[in-house]
Amino acid sequence: MDHENSPFLKYGEWTKKYGPIYGFTEGPLKTIVISDPTLINEIFNKRFEDFYGRKLRPISGDPEKDRRITLFAAQGKRWKRLRTLASPSFSNNSLRKLEGTIQECAAELLWEIEKKVRDGEEMDIAMFYEQYSLGVICRIVLGQAESRMFQNPLLAKVKPIFDGSWHIFLITGIFPPFTQVFRKLSKYLPAKLVPSFKIFNLIEIAVKARIQQRETDAQNGIEPGEPQDFIDLFLDAKSDDVDYHETNSDFSKQNLKVNRQLTFDEVISQCFVFVVAGFDTTALSLSYSTYLLATHPEIQKKLQEEVDRECPDPEISFDQLSKLKYMECVMKETLRLYPLGVVANTRKCMRETTINGVTFEEGMNIQVDTWTLHHNPNIWGDDVDEFKPERWESSSLDHLEHNGSYIPFGSGPRQCIGMRLAQMEQKILLAQILKEYTFLTTRNTQIPLRLKGKFTVSPESVVVKMERRNV
Repeated sequence: MDHENSPFLKYGEWTKKYGPIYGFTEGPLKTIVISDPTLINEIFNKRFEDFYGRKLRPISGDPEKDRRITLFAAQGKRWKRLRTLASPSFSNNSLRKLEGTIQECAAELLWEIEKKVRDGEEMDIAMFYEQYSLGVICRIVLGQAESRMFQNPLLAKVKPIFDGSWHIFLITGIFPPFTQVFRKLSKYLPAKLVPSFKIFNLIEIAVKARIQQRETDAQNGIEPGEPQDFIDLFLDAKSDDVDYHETNSDFSKQNLKVNRQLTFDEVISQCFVFVVAGFDTTALSLSYSTYLLATHPEIQKKLQEEVDRECPDPEISFDQLSKLKYMECVMKETLRLYPLGVVANTRKCMRETTINGVTFEEGMNIQVDTWTLHHNPNIWGDDVDEFKPERWESSSLDHLEHNGSYIPFGSGPRQCIGMRLAQMEQKILLAQILKEYTFLTTRNTQIPLRLKGKFTVSPESVVVKMERRNV
């Protein structure tokens, strides 16, 4: 369970030993690990009403009763309400409005990259992508006026969520009564020990400041305009008297009415989850893509040709992004080889259910062994370990995104809500970089990558050199 031995890679070792369905216990919690696509499809899609919860650690709180519960952790009616309120932020119309902000962040990062290129220096590009993804998220979620790239104080507070604090999950998992102790002492404990709680506090300050600003504007007769960021969006749905003690005993996709209101604490929680979820995964996806392009120059050249052809203007438009079909193949293949959000590919059995002869007890957790699933030669063929974006050019693989075989963003009703935003961030930055530079490996490039991490699987480093193109 240390940082150099990701639990998600350990699942793969156990799958080889015990098969596609096995279980383990963590304290009083039972977890079944699966890598069978038929079973995954049943649980995540067809039988969603029996598995609408997600595997949670005790430290995450009670998804039914806690005032501050995130979209990630919520379940049943409460999840449906939060999901419905958040969905407009990721519509085509909303993404178009965000494009300019993302372009600005990409241009700022390119300026930092140019300094390295000018000096002929190699760089750990993963660190640059972290700055970019956090800069984008701080602006579109928290309304930060500038990206503060390479000067963002939030980076030191967000990274420990992925790098540390695993012992908190282990202790509270084995001894659940300790959970309330840690939560009550969170204000006094070091940030590295309880990073999530510290970020909650920072977001609470930002939300209170926005509420004060809106009240001052109202007193001065200033009409509220279009929402500028996620804080505005969620505050527009804010209410002081939402009943968050909702029963989910009759939850299903069919019989649900949605209360379109959020409490103050839920506003803070939703901003928190989008800051955290939008930071690490996007940066990692860009890092893995860069590594694969640097080690496969012929694929990189083909992608550069597409970018030159479809995006001839200095600034890439929203409509041009949809024409980058080969880039989509590169991104899909990257996430097949290096799936990211595996911590989210979980469900909780809400009532005893038997599927294909396997009985799931009420309260039992289900964890998908995504790495094994994405590297299964019976699904992907004998070339399963090769980086081949061309495999996605054929429509013959389309069904794999819907039958439980390919789930980099999850599957079913709880599929990652920010998927299209993450893809847009990646496309804009990769296209802008590839228009001007070529990724090259150096003697310090780890080949193959050494992987680590607890909540996401990340490379130890992605050292590359970037060479200016002669176009």
